[in-house]
Amino acid sequence: EEARLAEEMRKAEEARLAEEIRLAEEKRMVEEARLAEEAQLAEEARLDEERRKSEEARLVEEKRKVEEARLAEEAQLAEEARLAEERRNAEEARLAEEARLVEEKRKAEEARLAEEMRKAEEARLAEEIRLAEEKRMVEEARLA
Repeated sequence: EEARLAEEMRKAEEARLAEEIRLAEEKRMVEEARLAEEAQLAEEARLDEERRKSEEARLVEEKRKVEEARLAEEAQLAEEARLAEERRNAEEARLAEEARLVEEKRKAEEARLAEEMRKAEEARLAEEIRLAEEKRMVEEARLA
């Protein structure tokens, strides 16, 4: 009876130890799974952060390029406006010079015509005087 009870106690102890080992093994596997999941989540978080930073850098670069293009466009428009203003000023100066030359030519022509008219009037008066003188001499001769 004692041997049977000892055997039963030994078997019960063995079963208890086996159950303890099984529970410890189960606990180890659960812990391993938890750690693996944690590691996977950490890796996913790292990759998400990497993607976020990469996207942020891409957006910053895109924004820089857009700003650069805007500034280049602005500079080009300013240069075009400057050149247009330069051309307009040159054209204004050319037209003013043309107007000055036309006015100068008009005044010269006016002066030439006035001189011509003065000479014609002088010649007419000289002819009138000559005719009057001739008429006087003819009248004097007739009276004599």
